[in-house]
Amino acid sequence: MIEQVNNEEATGRGKAPAIAIFAYGRRGYAQAAENLALTLREHSPNVPVHLWAGEGLRVDHALFTKVHKLDASWYAEGPGTLKVNVYEILPKGDWLYMDADSLVIADIVPHLEALRQYDFAIEVKGKGGEHDVIDYTPWATNATIKRVCELKDDATYYGVQSSWIWIRKPSKKVAQIYKFASQVQYQPSDLKEPWGNDIPDELRLASALSCIKIELPEYRMSFYGQGHEYKGLADVAKHLPIVCLYGDLRQHRLIKSTWFDAYDRYVRSLYKKHGRQMWYNLHSVMQDKYVNKK
Repeated sequence: MIEQVNNEEATGRGKAPAIAIFAYGRRGYAQAAENLALTLREHSPNVPVHLWAGEGLRVDHALFTKVHKLDASWYAEGPGTLKVNVYEILPKGDWLYMDADSLVIADIVPHLEALRQYDFAIEVKGKGGEHDVIDYTPWATNATIKRVCELKDDATYYGVQSSWIWIRKPSKKVAQIYKFASQVQYQPSDLKEPWGNDIPDELRLASALSCIKIELPEYRMSFYGQGHEYKGLADVAKHLPIVCLYGDLRQHRLIKSTWFDAYDRYVRSLYKKHGRQMWYNLHSVMQDKYVNKK
């Protein structure tokens, strides 16, 4: 049974920043959220961790500061629509939204304190003009974005990774970003390839940033299992506090199997350390991910 609370009870402006996790649908998302919460308890035990859980999703409440009911109307169209409505759902305060399929591998508190100088932050992988090759723009072409958003010729285009997002509420600028992202009208035919029945939040948020012309901090906080920069999770932890490795399982999968194996070993070691049973393995979590649904 998911506890129902008023959003105002969760946190408030002036209090320490809190973590916001959203999960609904298949069992794998609940397991992923529990994995993330366990790693937060391990490395940053004093940080409040709030979960918004969809109808029927069973989770271990002991791992979270509070579990809130996530109304089905927010995720009826899919996770992309849910994520562009996060600002509306969250109560007042400073929040670090984190995808459920992330892990914390080092103390996150110094990063929360560093982010408090901003109203909004997201990991920007690349940016440039209409004819530039921009890192991490897998969802639509710049020409499509220009047409849908009616951008000017000198517009800046962004490639963003939304596994974590720093959000201050209230903030007029952040409200403006999310209002645009939730209202921009992309169609499935605009995408380079289908993404379930929804439109990716990263495309919608990137489009909002192009239209609103906000100065974004260049803040890196997560490792995505790509490249040869690090030798293992212990090496990653010296530089970055978050790993997000589940990705998708389609033909253009970007993450090497060795990182999935490292992720799995890390989570299992924590469950063993805390005397807990891990009921749902990594492969099953990956199969339950929205982008991998057949």
